[in-house]
Amino acid sequence: MISTNPALVKAGSTRSFVQAIETQTNITLSNPTVPSPPMAGLLAWAADVVGRRSASASGTDSDSPSSIPLIFTPEQDNYARDLDSRASSLARSIQDLRARIPPSGIAERLPELHAHSVASNAELVSQLNAHSTTREQAQQREIKLQEENAAFERLISDCESKIQERLLEACSLQEKLK
Repeated sequence: MISTNPALVKAGSTRSFVQAIETQTNITLSNPTVPSPPMAGLLAWAADVVGRRSASASGTDSDSPSSIPLIFTPEQDNYARDLDSRASSLARSIQDLRARIPPSGIAERLPELHAHSVASNAELVSQLNAHSTTREQAQQREIKLQEENAAFERLISDCESKIQERLLEACSLQEKLK
């Protein structure tokens, strides 16, 4: 497996590094001159990615004699592990986001969905208005019924008082007849 080592790139061994990349990846660079340090880093990264895939596909060990030995300080090693964990986390996040992408025909159905949404919203508003109107009518009917009940109670009490008067009158007439 090929990995980037900034010390190798800065130390002037870029040509040998590029040659190692060419031999391990079977890729011939278009410009055999020494690339600039950022380009060398990019090439090293690409070779590292290709090397990992070919090593994992063929089942070879990363300690094979064809790989370039790396010497990392513990800080660099920890930083590399941290970057690997972040990369795997980002890869999982990307996969999750790709799973959330809507179906391909959704753009064609959007006007249809919008029209359906507007129609549903209008229907809900009309139902709400009908419910509000029905509730207001029920309240008005309740008030009217209470007023009618009060009027009937007054009529009933008037009739009862007239009945009482007639009974008293009948009693007084019966006493006069006796």
